[in-house]
Amino acid sequence: MTAFESYFLNKEFIWKPGLGRIKNAVASLPFFLPPSAIVAGTNGKGSTSTFIASILKSHGVRTGLFTSPHLFSFNERFKINLESVCIDVLDKAFLKLLPIIEENSLTYFEAAFLLSLYLFKDCDFAVYEVGLGGRLDATNSIEHNLAVITHIDYDHKDYLGETIEEIALEKLHVIKNGIPAVISDNREVVFELAKRFTENLSVFWMNFDLDSVKVSGNGTYGVYEEGDIQIPFHLSVYGEHQAVNAATAIFSSKKILREIFNVELNILKVQEALLSVKMPGRFEVLRRKPLFIVDVAHNVDAVKRFLKTAESLGFSFDVVYSGLKDKEFDEIVKLLESFVKKVGAELFIVPIENSRGFSFEELEKKYGDRAVVSEKLDDEVLDRDIAILGSFYLVSDIVEGYFK
Repeated sequence: MTAFESYFLNKEFIWKPGLGRIKNAVASLPFFLPPSAIVAGTNGKGSTSTFIASILKSHGVRTGLFTSPHLFSFNERFKINLESVCIDVLDKAFLKLLPIIEENSLTYFEAAFLLSLYLFKDCDFAVYEVGLGGRLDATNSIEHNLAVITHIDYDHKDYLGETIEEIALEKLHVIKNGIPAVISDNREVVFELAKRFTENLSVFWMNFDLDSVKVSGNGTYGVYEEGDIQIPFHLSVYGEHQAVNAATAIFSSKKILREIFNVELNILKVQEALLSVKMPGRFEVLRRKPLFIVDVAHNVDAVKRFLKTAESLGFSFDVVYSGLKDKEFDEIVKLLESFVKKVGAELFIVPIENSRGFSFEELEKKYGDRAVVSEKLDDEVLDRDIAILGSFYLVSDIVEGYFK
């Protein structure tokens, strides 16, 4: 456990609205921040951020990458040139920042973001994935050079609003002071709302698009198109949505390289950078015979994309699912029920060790007649064709327990 985690033990989910605390903390840092991009949206933020960081790295740009949450280890949140910062460096940085953290009563996420600023101070560029929403997220407390908006859908309704318009506005507030923005595949209303924030807007299907997308056992293929430019690419990750994320990352990276570093995009470097990206927990195939797939899809939109990818690959498997109470648990169960019925498989629902999750008793009462509700999965279940789906906590617990 890192010094950071020990200090914030059992305080990870304390959320205090407002940017005053983190802005004060940032103002006390004794160094200048490198140029940066902020990546907001509902799904695809982590993949798009990582694709951007990989492309920039391939062009010689020393790039910091801040993402959340982590799957196995806290230091996964902080990468420089896609390498996780080592624990020893993290601990030393945290202890240096501790007086600022305490003076400003920073939350877990605010302090993590502050730590990323310190760790990336000597980078050429940094990419920050938004944690929750955008308007009041700690990552929105500094000035960025580019905003990237991935697919927006329903999520965190208790914090962000009930309608797509309300949710989109919360996320689009990362486009501050008229900075350029790149909008990925979205509903028309998202594009229209984005016009309120900047005149420098680049939109998927208008300024850049995608062709010939194919998902196979070897990954995902597509062709990025922008005017006369065509870039065929191959991804190690699976899903049509990942091709969209990659296209969004190519356009964003081209903009960053040209406008900040006066460097033109190199097609071969882009292709190599995209293929090299691995995304743990995103339709990740850990075993092929029998299948063992993990995915941290934990809202309806993400689960639909997961199932679409599985069907495009012709995969059938039993599903283990769990999530937090603030997710659309019942709607997700309905989607998974329909899938397992279609492929002749079973659905397992399990509790997770988290105060925001359902207890075994609650799950048994709600879903006992619709799925196999288990307190603990035995190896006989995990030795089948299986997909572990849902909360980061579920995926990390099962993978660590079964494979390690």
